[in-house]
Amino acid sequence: MKKQFMKIALGMFLLSALITSCSKDKVEEANEEELITTMKLSFVPTGGGATLTYQFKDTDGPGGAAPTIDEIVLAPSQSYNVTVQLLNEAETPAEDITLEVVEEADAHRFYYEPTAGSNITVSGLNNDGSGIPLGTNGTWTTGAVATGKVKVTLRHYPGVPPGKAAADLVNSSKSNTDIEVEFNTKIQ
Repeated sequence: MKKQFMKIALGMFLLSALITSCSKDKVEEANEEELITTMKLSFVPTGGGATLTYQFKDTDGPGGAAPTIDEIVLAPSQSYNVTVQLLNEAETPAEDITLEVVEEADAHRFYYEPTAGSNITVSGLNNDGSGIPLGTNGTWTTGAVATGKVKVTLRHYPGVPPGKAAADLVNSSKSNTDIEVEFNTKIQ
């Protein structure tokens, strides 16, 4: 009886050790992919003026009909406070994905890449709680009359905790792209 009890106790100990080690190996952040059908950029001129809104819209999601992408038209020698908003307009009412990005700020980052000659500088991006750029808000400053492009990319950093760092480049192997949109720009 004592020998049988020892076998059962040993078996239970080994089983619990196996379950514990397996569960520790599978600790991962659950990143449920969200459908992002719309990216809106709102530009408020510093010093006052009407808000300008430009957007990317792909209501049927990837594949299917081609998206519509507004050309961003800004005044020369002007600064704008810019806010980005992401929506899933395939749902009714539309789901504001930006809220999730802000809630999980330590795992997300917007990158803004103006092409050479676009005469646009992006600066003053807002940060996450660790002081690393998040980029849901920032400042765009224009120079002289020009045409170009600005690529806006939202990257997601998986992991617990996320490995996001200030020096990470847009193509960092530590992150993956949630959405990337290239807007044509015109300063006139």
